[in-house]
Amino acid sequence: MQQWRKFLPRVYDAFFGNRWGLLPSQKIAIPIVLEGKNLLLIAPTGSGKTEAVVAPLAERALDFRGQTYAIYIAPTRALANDLEVRLKERLERCGLRLAIRHGERNTVQGKQPPAFILTTPESLEVMLSVMPDYARERLKEVRAVVVDEVHQFFGTRRGLQLACLLERLKHHAKHPLQRIGLSATVAEPERVARFLQGSDEPVQVVSVKGQRQLQVHISFVGSPKPDDFGDAAAEWLNEILADHRKVLVFANTRATCDWLCWQLSERLPIRVLLHYSSLHRDYREWVEKTFRQAQRAICMATSTLELGIDIGDIDAVAFWGAPHSVTSFLQRLGRGNRRTDTSIVYAACPQWHPSGALADPDDDLLRFVALTYCALNDEMETRSEPHYYSVLLQQLLALCCRYGRIAPDAFVATISHRPPFCDEKTLADILDALTERGVLERDVQRDLWLPDDTFHAWQAKGLFWSNIGGQESAIVVGEDKEQPILLAEIPAQYARGLRPGKIVVLAGKPRLVTRVESQSVWVTDLEHEDAELAKYFAPPEPTPQSVAQAIRTILTMPDEALRELPIFYDDWSRQRLRRWRQHLGERLRDERWVGEWRDMRWVLYTFAGSISNWILSDLMREMTTASVDADAWRISCSQKVPLERILKGLNVSVLERIVEKRWRDYLRRLALPLLFDSLPDHLKQQEVFSVLDLPKVAETLKRFQFALVGGTQNF
Repeated sequence: MQQWRKFLPRVYDAFFGNRWGLLPSQKIAIPIVLEGKNLLLIAPTGSGKTEAVVAPLAERALDFRGQTYAIYIAPTRALANDLEVRLKERLERCGLRLAIRHGERNTVQGKQPPAFILTTPESLEVMLSVMPDYARERLKEVRAVVVDEVHQFFGTRRGLQLACLLERLKHHAKHPLQRIGLSATVAEPERVARFLQGSDEPVQVVSVKGQRQLQVHISFVGSPKPDDFGDAAAEWLNEILADHRKVLVFANTRATCDWLCWQLSERLPIRVLLHYSSLHRDYREWVEKTFRQAQRAICMATSTLELGIDIGDIDAVAFWGAPHSVTSFLQRLGRGNRRTDTSIVYAACPQWHPSGALADPDDDLLRFVALTYCALNDEMETRSEPHYYSVLLQQLLALCCRYGRIAPDAFVATISHRPPFCDEKTLADILDALTERGVLERDVQRDLWLPDDTFHAWQAKGLFWSNIGGQESAIVVGEDKEQPILLAEIPAQYARGLRPGKIVVLAGKPRLVTRVESQSVWVTDLEHEDAELAKYFAPPEPTPQSVAQAIRTILTMPDEALRELPIFYDDWSRQRLRRWRQHLGERLRDERWVGEWRDMRWVLYTFAGSISNWILSDLMREMTTASVDADAWRISCSQKVPLERILKGLNVSVLERIVEKRWRDYLRRLALPLLFDSLPDHLKQQEVFSVLDLPKVAETLKRFQFALVGGTQNF
């Protein structure tokens, strides 16, 4: 202990004074951060990563009193708020002020400059672009940046925006930045380290392995008819509650969370809470506080609670349906049982969708087993780094906002570490497209682009700050109390179709619509057994090819290897897994693909992942009259299709033509940002082709074509 006091003489007591000693991640990271080196720290949830980097940064910040030493970037406002609660008092004990800046709060201004600013990429964008007086000097002083949950950014539009922002921050500060990234789940550390590095010094990777065991309980949850399904869900959770007091239940959609909260609140004798991103901030914060303080409760959540928000000690984590990625699976299971050596996970394979349509419990079962296998073998999905031209457009608009004009070389001059697809012609094409749309005005004489009326209208709407895919929203207002309460946001497209008298499940309860205005829907609580679920129009997350391949692995692995997985099956899941293994296991060991007639449909088992199966399905639709459905590991057709003919002559150009023909379908599947539509057409196409990673899809399908030509398949 004395050794570490010598490392951190001025801040040790504030951060670690009430502990017996430092955790492994802290012992490794603290000396690296104190030396001013760049660091990517990968360590399990609950391993003390935040303190491992903030404490040494605070020690260094004390040598720069009266200045803003570090910016701490969180992927969500909720996580930033939670970090403020965890860090503010500790930093104040060190004589350092912590400020927070995001779309809902701003405490940067004050008599004492903040030593640390907690923010999100979007709010850092506002500070760098609008450059208010309170931010100008503060941002010049910044010497270190922490990116929390860095895996959330890598390979995404927000990640590219963040990379550009850090280069712009460095350009403004005119000195190098110490860059630190934190995560519990990184598939390719060296690639993420290069992403984090930008134009600064190389990033040292430190990975601390977790010692916790995993225990997965898989159950079928079903009922004879959908009207009785709420009873089945309550029975499943009651069995969990017999052994656990606080349970966090993850579902994959907001509508499912709404339905579960509605159904279970009527059937369980304990408090049932709800948490997802489009609930109003005040409601989310109340849920977090209530769940944290409760002795016994259940909380339904989407991915919003995957991250490190403090919700207290969770006895068990439950899944209603399997997540689509190993990263999400690991993040979610890491939220529970932090005080024990074992993560206990309960996995439900539901028979029905909340809408009353039949679900696919077999798909959930096989994905749960595959995800468990991947988690135990450190097999996380990798990410490509697509050509996000829409981010270049957003950055050009932000730079124009910053300087009141934009020169042809502004991007290159400001952002020294540029993405490889960013060149002079691409930037010129984007600027010309913005000019044609009336967003910018060309000043040929001075060789500048100036803001036009549309630019100012977009700025007023806040369109320049975000690259998050989304849609226009309307606010849901509850009018039961003495004063109106903001409950949630729903898509404006859905809100416009609502009428007074409609009963809709919103924020986990049936609500009666009383009035509909241009940007708001007013409701009152109404107990009712028959209510419509709100429609959010969010595209489902694609399942990576690696997870689909893991399904193939668990179907073909030896029995003894399967028994080593720490999975406890109910009778249904054990029998269904055995049947699938008996049905497909032997054939899959010998063949790349298997096709068969099943339930009056021709089914092709590809294990190719969602995107490859989307595109192969569209090839089938183009070249046959078959109706086609697909998930991540199989394609179902109304008739047998001539695969050799469909795959003959396959190349990237063929796939591009298929995507172009079904352009609107792919735009709906990809959750594109609002500014995407302002790109020139050829860059729209290139961005979509790059996101779909068509060369990889072509390579996957060519391997199947080779197998067909080689005669190893029998369809």
